[in-house]
Amino acid sequence: MRFILHLLGALLILLPLTKVDLYAQQATGSVIIQLHHRVGERELEPDSAYKNSFGEQLIISRFRYYISNIEISDTVTRNTYRVSNQYFLVDEKDSGSKVLSLQLPAGQYNKISFLLGVDSLKNVSGIQTGALDPLRDMFWTWKSGYVMAKLEGRSSASTLPHHIFEYHIGGFNGAYNVLGRVELPLPAAIDIIPGKKVQVAVSADINKWFAGLHRLSIAEHPACTVEGQLAKRFSENYLQMFTIQSVSP
Repeated sequence: MRFILHLLGALLILLPLTKVDLYAQQATGSVIIQLHHRVGERELEPDSAYKNSFGEQLIISRFRYYISNIEISDTVTRNTYRVSNQYFLVDEKDSGSKVLSLQLPAGQYNKISFLLGVDSLKNVSGIQTGALDPLRDMFWTWKSGYVMAKLEGRSSASTLPHHIFEYHIGGFNGAYNVLGRVELPLPAAIDIIPGKKVQVAVSADINKWFAGLHRLSIAEHPACTVEGQLAKRFSENYLQMFTIQSVSP
């Protein structure tokens, strides 16, 4: 009897270890999301002049935004893989930040979606680290939360000193919640198999900030740095800036 009890105790100890080990050995493949920033048809480059849809000339000095709560799914089978507790701060000046590497279980997928910004829970969860570190200059206060997206530069159309424009878009609750999901159907389903890497190029067109759902010129709105109706309208615009450029192999 004592031998049986010892044997059962040993099995109870080993059981959770076996589960963890099996999970760790689950076959996975990779999806690499490469983000490309542009203004209209032109690639975004430092100190280069562009024109928005209003014909306003602009030079962009800073472009940053958060991506979180990524989901990759198959709309036919309704299988969805959720990338939990990963937050990406995409920064035009940091080429490495524009490459998002994800490990996925083997399967077929035909859609990518993500939250543009930082979800409400993390906004009120105290001091964070990594991409959410307040020292990243993307955080207002514990009451106002994170800046979800930031666009800064110069334009002759701006009436602000030195012709600057600046948009720091935030607000995570209430009527002026700027959080929204971006849905990107893939042109064809991708098969994820162990050891395989699939590259997905995603384009982000900054022109959509000014002429998406709403028409917002620099001349009329050279700045937006507080939560409210204008921030909400800018967010509804920039949620439309993403498109799938290509998928390979």
